[in-house]
Amino acid sequence: MRFADLILRFERHLRGAVNLKSKDVRDYFVYNTLAMECFQAANALIDLAQYIVAKKKLGFPSTYRELFEILENEGYTSEDELKTFKRLIFLRNLIVHEYYRISESELLEMVNLLGKCSDFVNRIKAEAGVI
Repeated sequence: MRFADLILRFERHLRGAVNLKSKDVRDYFVYNTLAMECFQAANALIDLAQYIVAKKKLGFPSTYRELFEILENEGYTSEDELKTFKRLIFLRNLIVHEYYRISESELLEMVNLLGKCSDFVNRIKAEAGVI
């Protein structure tokens, strides 16, 4: 099932990011691996949000930011969580588009933001009867 796969993907990459957080992020390989784990976790979260919006027929967002705004408007997330999602998307885009090199502190911030997103994922799992 796609829904379960998206959740498992998010959780797997979040675990990977959390494990790397305690390592020396200045190390080239740790830095790049952490960036990829954060990127993959953020993408899984975006895919999960897209799945929900499509399945519930909540609208047609044109940006990732809009996607999470729809979820907030529909009561799936709080205003504080929306701020977390928006910041996470901004940091994800730094990795993807290489607007500038994402800093080590921003990567660590990203791990913390992803951790906050676990509450959202757990609520979605509970609603779907997954846990």
